[in-house]
Amino acid sequence: MKKMATRSSDVVPRNTWAGLILVLLVLAGAMFWFIDHSALRYTTFDAGTYGEFWPRRLGLVPHIFGGVLAAVSGLVQLWLGLTGRTGFLHRRLGRVYLAGVTVGSASAFYLALTIDHQDFAYAAGLFGLACAWVITTSMALYSVRNRALEQHREWMIRSYVVTFAFVTFRLVEKLLMPLNIAAPMEVDTMLAFACWSVPLLLSEPLIQWRRMHFRHHQ
Repeated sequence: MKKMATRSSDVVPRNTWAGLILVLLVLAGAMFWFIDHSALRYTTFDAGTYGEFWPRRLGLVPHIFGGVLAAVSGLVQLWLGLTGRTGFLHRRLGRVYLAGVTVGSASAFYLALTIDHQDFAYAAGLFGLACAWVITTSMALYSVRNRALEQHREWMIRSYVVTFAFVTFRLVEKLLMPLNIAAPMEVDTMLAFACWSVPLLLSEPLIQWRRMHFRHHQ
């Protein structure tokens, strides 16, 4: 059987685009569920809505805004980058994504450092998430500025995995809480680490497999 030809600019072969579209649609569905169930509530700016976050609302609001901006623009960036569409729109959205991560991570550090000291483990997990967000995105930026485009794509995938950790946190929390497997705070503490470290661990073999696959077919 004759193999389907692909353009050299295509990062993902065209015969696998259906799978890529399916993955992106699942991510989009999860992201908009998160926005609807977790983010939009904070557009009602009062103490009753914010609860324990009310004293730290000036950190939470930019954190949500930056995170949502990065999540939405990053999803489009994944499609553009992985299908070789790296023109004007991709570059402009890259700046939007970077702005979202910058605002979201700066406020994430503030939120992590101002959590009650009794929740130290939970705060440490969120601080680690903020560090991972900055490191992966910085490496993506450094790579593209040095025209290491393949490394840029890989670091952008890692960066978006970390960006999506906020959605992962809420989705897994929604699934685990009804099971009563642990106290709510214990579940949240576990997820503060697992929501970004586990997805990064799972995504790395896929990134390396893709690299080996393309080397084999060159």
